[in-house]
Parts: sequence; C-alpha cells; structure tokens
Amino acid sequence: MDRWSSLGEWAEAYIRAQDSYEDSDESHPDRPAIYEFMVELTGNLAEECWAGILQVVKRRPSEKVLGMVGAGLLEDLLNCSGPQFIDRLELQARMDPVFRRMLHSAWESGPPEVWARVELARATPDNSA
Repeated sequence: MDRWSSLGEWAEAYIRAQDSYEDSDESHPDRPAIYEFMVELTGNLAEECWAGILQVVKRRPSEKVLGMVGAGLLEDLLNCSGPQFIDRLELQARMDPVFRRMLHSAWESGPPEVWARVELARATPDNSA
C-alpha cells in the first residue's frame, strides 16, 4: 500500500485501472493497484484486502469493476481466509445490494462450508430498507 496515501486512494486507482484495462499498457500509473493484494491473504493483509473490497464497492463502480473484485480479490480472500470473513460477508450482503451483486462474480472459492454460505448470501433479500 506504499504507493497510495490511503485505502480510498488505492480503491480509486483500482477502479480506474480495471475500467481502462484493455485500453492501457503495463506502464499505466494505476495498473499496480490491480496487483496490490495478489499474495496469500492472511492476517493483517487479509483485513486490509477486506477493507479495500468495501472501499471499491462503496464507490459504486461499473459492473465490469464489480466483476473483477468478485472474481479476483474476493475469491483470493475466500481461499486464504474465508472462515475469518464469512460472517462479515453475510452481514454486508444483507445490507448492501451492490455488494451482493458483486458476490455473483465469484467462482467457488474457499472451504465448502464457507462457499455454501456465500451462495446463500448471494440470494439474500434486501434488508437495508
């Protein structure tokens, strides 16, 4: 996270990089944001990744970006630390329909008991009203 002054700044760079991925090359200044969390996501790094996912979703990005968050960051987080985050994921899915939509981009990840709960969270009715 050394390149960005805050997680919010990283989230903005991630969104710009994903939105312009096909039109930019490896030298694009925002491109490193895509690869920030491409490591084993455990401990403090997992917590930072979770916070980053929430920052991206909070900005209501394009469907393309939501898809990349689900298929990338979220899948990796579930694979490395799914049991640690499943309760929070379920709560967020109940509160935020955009987050819930993002869940549909993830492929089966993490332990089977965690994935079963992700599938239920994706189908949760909107309780935010």
